[in-house]
Amino acid sequence: MIRCMKISFRAHPETIHRLFECNRVSAEVWNHCLELAKETHAKTGKWITKSELQKATKRIYPIHSQSVQAVCDTYVFARDAARKARKRGYPTKYPYKQKKYFNTKWANNGFTVHENGKIELKMGDFEGKRQKPLTIWIKE
Repeated sequence: MIRCMKISFRAHPETIHRLFECNRVSAEVWNHCLELAKETHAKTGKWITKSELQKATKRIYPIHSQSVQAVCDTYVFARDAARKARKRGYPTKYPYKQKKYFNTKWANNGFTVHENGKIELKMGDFEGKRQKPLTIWIKE
């Protein structure tokens, strides 16, 4: 099973700019997750669940919905890993740092690979409109 493959690609400078913008938006999602978790813990004394995080971040950001969910999943995984490490006696902090960039991930449904080396990265819906997909080109 191949989970991830790093490859070099070519893209229009505007597309490169949009890719960096996706990373900034993913960082906003991370920061929103931190904020929601802190607020929920302060009000209830309990951690926010993954499904609550995903509901709270749904249809807010201009990237693919599964990319937003991937950021939420990463936050929950980091928080749970810190909790387990603390139980074992390791001095670990829970996720707390704000981010400026966060690598955007596209799930299986979030991209299309064409025979000619073209890959379209779907952007999903934002404010009721379908976003134009990002197009990159690979050699192999």
